[in-house]
Amino acid sequence: MLYWINYIFIFHIILDGEKMEKTKNIFEKAIEEQGTLFKEPEVFTLEYIPETLKFRDKEILSMIAYSKALHSKNAPSNMEITGPPATGKTTIIKKYLEIIEGKFDVVTAYINCGFEKTENQILIKIYNEIHNKKIKSGIGNHLLKNKIMSYLGETGKILVVCFDDYGSNKISNKDIDELNKIMYTLLRGHETNPMIKTAVITVTNRKYINFVLSQSVETMFNPVYINFDPYELDEIFNILKNRCDIGFAKGVISEDVIHDIAEYTYQKSDLRIGIRCLSDAGRNAELLGSSTIERKHLNFQNSAF
Repeated sequence: MLYWINYIFIFHIILDGEKMEKTKNIFEKAIEEQGTLFKEPEVFTLEYIPETLKFRDKEILSMIAYSKALHSKNAPSNMEITGPPATGKTTIIKKYLEIIEGKFDVVTAYINCGFEKTENQILIKIYNEIHNKKIKSGIGNHLLKNKIMSYLGETGKILVVCFDDYGSNKISNKDIDELNKIMYTLLRGHETNPMIKTAVITVTNRKYINFVLSQSVETMFNPVYINFDPYELDEIFNILKNRCDIGFAKGVISEDVIHDIAEYTYQKSDLRIGIRCLSDAGRNAELLGSSTIERKHLNFQNSAF
């Protein structure tokens, strides 16, 4: 009897092993087949920055006009970039920072105020950018300020700092106090050393948010305002189609389906939703074994960020 029990136990182990192997093979096959509809999946992420920035020529030209001082080795004007969510503000500002750093004697720091909120976090981010280091903590604010300002004074480089999501509802009064401290330091650096040249750019969904600033910072900041209007329906369609051309394999999705997503995106006034819809539709089509993305693969309710 014990012999048969042992035999049955061993038999089950063999069967379980075979099942595990089959499961493993299914997973491996699925992973290998993932992306059959996607040519470049990263195109449908929020981090992706297109090579061509569509329908923002007016805003880009304004930023260029206020940056002409860079040609004479002076800082650009302080700017406040405003406009509703998902109107290209972050994409444009990241591209702007990348271009001026590559073309002029400039160092830049992009600060996401939703994550880097304290004076120390922001100073560390700036320090890491200008020194190409990755320190995380352990250096006091006073030392960081001295090191940053000494570097700018000695090298003559221009520092341009962007505060994205500035003035967001997610930012508390304590966060605002921290932002005021760091902006005060940046905007008054030239008073300690005339060689120090800095510019501050804020990016916000809320128009004209000077109430966030302390009076001493506001008078020094005094930015020029560049507003990003919402995209029109045909512009949204064009942007989404361009993403599809780059991100999906050829012939995977029709213009009719893209237009459906564009109309929904236009109603929601958020381009990010449209990009997420495309990604979700592609995944749904893959899961169902479809070689094309159809209307039935759209799931608008689950595509909000």
